[in-house]
Amino acid sequence: MSRYKVSAIMGNPRKTNREKNLLFLFFNDWCLVYLLILAINGFLVLPVTAIPVDNPSVPITGISANSSDLTIIVRNIDSGAGIAGARVYLDGGFEGTTSGNDGRLIILSVSEGPHSIRVIKRGYMENVKDVTVPAERQAVVPLHPLKVIPTGDPGPVEERIDIVFVPSNTQYDCTKQQKIQTDYYSSNEENFRNDVNNIIEKNFLTLDARTSKTVGLPENFQNLFNFYYYSDPGEFADAFNGCAGTLPEDFWDDAPFTDVAIIIYPKYGGTYKGPPCEPDGCASGLGPGVNSWFKTPATIGPLFIHEAGHSVFGLIDTYCGDSYYTQNNPDPNVWSSQSECIVSSENNQWEFTTCRQIAQPAKNEIAQTCRKDFWRYDPDPDIMATPNSWAKFGNASTLHIRYILENINRWNL
Repeated sequence: MSRYKVSAIMGNPRKTNREKNLLFLFFNDWCLVYLLILAINGFLVLPVTAIPVDNPSVPITGISANSSDLTIIVRNIDSGAGIAGARVYLDGGFEGTTSGNDGRLIILSVSEGPHSIRVIKRGYMENVKDVTVPAERQAVVPLHPLKVIPTGDPGPVEERIDIVFVPSNTQYDCTKQQKIQTDYYSSNEENFRNDVNNIIEKNFLTLDARTSKTVGLPENFQNLFNFYYYSDPGEFADAFNGCAGTLPEDFWDDAPFTDVAIIIYPKYGGTYKGPPCEPDGCASGLGPGVNSWFKTPATIGPLFIHEAGHSVFGLIDTYCGDSYYTQNNPDPNVWSSQSECIVSSENNQWEFTTCRQIAQPAKNEIAQTCRKDFWRYDPDPDIMATPNSWAKFGNASTLHIRYILENINRWNL
């Protein structure tokens, strides 16, 4: 390098001001070009004020000046009312929840182009809508109300017994032998929800207090159920149309995952002692996963436990009467012979002399003795023998309940 060039770089005072200015501009221009090359290739992102640009039409990477606010309005598709509390996602990212009577959320500075809006609200089917900004600066997202609403956070349906509670708009007065229309649930859904929550807490979540301590239940039995309530303002069950009642016409289409449906009606007037009165409780189907359901009043706990024994746990009646009898293998609570009952008792190290035939002596000279060709083990008081008493599930019944809970989805849903 010549002395001239060295002295120029070092700022030799002998150089004229014109030469100094030319050299400064030379390096300044090359530095500017170098910085722009870095920015264009993504190695450097500069604020707008960092580089003076004479031509404003030149784009600068990392800056999006073309954006607009986007207003989301979520409405009930049936009533048109706004829905507050709906969670809104933009292109997969959570943006916030709607608020106010109109169910509104404003998303600030949404970039131009197509976007996906996803809206979620408990009690409604989620909905996804595509929008293009800035052509669309407001998007109305309708939500369909769900007819089957979980009472909590449900687990996978294939890993739990899915129980759906259905409100009835009828009840019964045995003293008058009359079915009565009632709006107790239809006029106030909160009444139904309160009854359902009470039933769950006092029956299912305390099942260990109603079963044999000798046999016991799985430690996590409380987490082996999903509970839902059915909500359709135009459709209700009829608890007194048939022995077990009638579900809404579209129930199984609305809730195809249901293992057991439970029709709840407000109350039963008088005491059921047989015909001509309609039964206060009745089950259709034995065990979960076979379109089973039963009916029961919300006010009688022992009867609920008895009917749940049939439809939820697949247990057989151990009283003698007009009922269905079979040996419900495996781990039955009823046997088709005394010898099989004895073998099961010995295998489980129970007292085999407890095995006895299902029978009922005549209560008077007119009545006939009842006798079935089936045998039972559980000692009295037995909830499957006395539906209206606070009896418990005995060893045999508890063992079958345990089998059901440990083999959920054996019906391969």
